[in-house]
Amino acid sequence: MAEDHSLPGWPKKKLVRDVRRHLSHYGIRPSQFSIWQATWSWASAIANSYWHTHWPLPSEIASQYILLLLAEMQQSHQLKLPYRAKKVIPPEVRALLPAQQPALLAIADGRGKDGKDRKDTTRTAVDHE
Repeated sequence: MAEDHSLPGWPKKKLVRDVRRHLSHYGIRPSQFSIWQATWSWASAIANSYWHTHWPLPSEIASQYILLLLAEMQQSHQLKLPYRAKKVIPPEVRALLPAQQPALLAIADGRGKDGKDRKDTTRTAVDHE
């Protein structure tokens, strides 16, 4: 089978196709070229770290892509949840989150870009009286 010469490490086209398929299962289409290249560079380094070249699984490479995508979002201050996301969690959402949800929802800690805490500006009926 032919290799994909446009990616670092020249992975097999089937492996690239399988990674894309795995990402598409979650509605993700790799569009960030620099992150896509970095993902394959990382996967190639892992593959070459074995005595015999052994590529990671498609799901592992897809996870690397998602991790790098999230890291870029955080660096550009776009990885954030609404302030109250940690306080108001419907039961069906709670069931989807792992048991250590406070660590996962740390991106909703109420800090703005300037690092200062945001105040909860919601008012109750008692506040209006």
